[in-house]
Order: sequence, then structure tokens, then C-alpha cells
Amino acid sequence: MPVVEHADGPGGDEVLPELAEHGLRHYTARIAAAVGAGAEAAWCEWADAPSAYIALDQRLPGHADGDVALIWAAERGWALAVEAGCGDDLLITASLDGDVLPAPDTVATWFRAVLTGRHADAHQHPTTQANAAASTDVTRRLAKWAGHEPTFDSRDGERSGG
Repeated sequence: MPVVEHADGPGGDEVLPELAEHGLRHYTARIAAAVGAGAEAAWCEWADAPSAYIALDQRLPGHADGDVALIWAAERGWALAVEAGCGDDLLITASLDGDVLPAPDTVATWFRAVLTGRHADAHQHPTTQANAAASTDVTRRLAKWAGHEPTFDSRDGERSGG
């Protein structure tokens, strides 16, 4: 993984944000593939806070009329959400506790459990302190995904190589 050292002093290894953003695109594409969604259903952005959205064709038990999506945020990890009606409101119905950047197969297994009603989500999230500790290295960890396949270009939604 490329590390940038600043000329104005030693230490302070820093990951290029562009590399982490590229890693986020790869990671999101891998999650989309793992849950059976195509790259065209996945979207992510780096902006103020890294986030991802994967539109899904499946319906959730108890929410047969709502569009379903997997959503990811650096501070909380993956969650399953249903559109709450008109507008941009999403109702989080289940959250994957633990690591904010779990392996794609972990997300897919959890997702299938939620779809089949075998996952009881108590909506317990890690404490703020634990969340902060888990997300301190999220940029570095996302940068490691930059070399993984597959990916999509978030600007035009097309698959591209690494």
C-alpha cells in the first residue's frame, strides 16, 4: 500500500484520500456482488464522510412494499434499510454489529439471515468510544481494498479494472 511521507517532517504516515476512495469503490462493488446485486445497483461517495448505498431487488419480511437497500457509513458499518415512503427517508431495519468493514462474505451471510427472518437485530450499536476506535483506521483499511477486484467507476457506474 502506498504511504505518503510529508517533506516537512518524519513520521506521520498518511494514506492518500484518493487511494482510500478508490478502495471504497472496490469494497462496495465486492459487497454488491456478494449479495447478488450488480455494480449498477451500487453507489458510494467519499465527500465529508465515506458512505455507500446498494439498491436491492429483495423485499424484507414485514416490509413487502418498501424498496430495500444496504447502506454503509464509516462510523457505523452496514445496515439494511427500507424506504419509509416518499422522500429520502430510510428506515433502518437491521444493523450488522462489529467491524465497520467486514468481509463481503460476512455481509452476505448476515444479509441472507435477515431476509429469511433468522437474524434478530436488537439495534444495539457499539458504544461511541468503540465506534471511534474502530473507525480511526477506516481510511487506511479502505486504501487496502484499492487493489482488489471488481470495482465500478462511481462517476459513470461502469465496471473498471484496478
